[in-house]
Amino acid sequence: MAEVFLAETVDPQGEQLQVALKLMRKGITEEQFADEADLMGMLSHPNLVNRLEIGTAFSRPFIAMEFLIGGDLREVMNAHREQMKDFPAAMGIHVALEVLKALAYFHQATSRSGAPLHLVHSDVNPSNVFFGGHGEVKVGDFGVASSSRASIGPGEGVAAGKLSYLSPEQTKGEKLGPQSDLWALGVTLYEMVVGYHPFLKEGASEQDVMQAIRAAKVAVPDYVDKPMAQILLKALSPDLRTRYKTAGEFGGALFQYALDRNLHLHPSQIQEWLESVLGLLV
Repeated sequence: MAEVFLAETVDPQGEQLQVALKLMRKGITEEQFADEADLMGMLSHPNLVNRLEIGTAFSRPFIAMEFLIGGDLREVMNAHREQMKDFPAAMGIHVALEVLKALAYFHQATSRSGAPLHLVHSDVNPSNVFFGGHGEVKVGDFGVASSSRASIGPGEGVAAGKLSYLSPEQTKGEKLGPQSDLWALGVTLYEMVVGYHPFLKEGASEQDVMQAIRAAKVAVPDYVDKPMAQILLKALSPDLRTRYKTAGEFGGALFQYALDRNLHLHPSQIQEWLESVLGLLV
């Protein structure tokens, strides 16, 4: 939907500030881009990427957003694989809990007049989870966010590389609700805890992946303890009646799991972890 560049601006105090500059691509209507900019302007939460400014550059509309030096979760997961290291379970749980805070707010967001927006992010995946330099975890990219009252085509608006995070109902073009976002986070949590994607197999075509998602035959290996396996299977239930209903319900189960095992982390520990994995100077 857009191209993103690192840019500099001046903050209200006159200090230089690095920002992520999102420029509208050709083929996207100004109305679509403006909708995303307007949505970002209505939302404010510590776990969501903040919009700082909107305008026009090079005859193209832009959104200036806070620049997060820690990169995204996909980069961090790839770095672990390259270093042949397991993704720390405590880190994966912490990241998922922070994303769930963002989703709880997002799903309950209201317009400026106080009317419920009924929002669904529709594109939760590791590439849209970002890290700040001090261990913050933030969800970004609201370009395909939609109202849960709307129906969209199968995979509509989602890049090919992200199709493996679609929910079963999303692959069928059915009306989406918050549970679709919880499914996508369940896939992401599975990757962090188990070490591989539950539906994405080497050499699989996009059609193969879509069929695997619809079948939703999720197997959790024995090295994952039973309580975590139950959390993953509930998040990845193809039946909406048995899947987590809300981000709060999902987060409550995950929080209790972490509490029982003393796995809660401080942002400074996340910062140290990012430094060790990516060599960040933060």
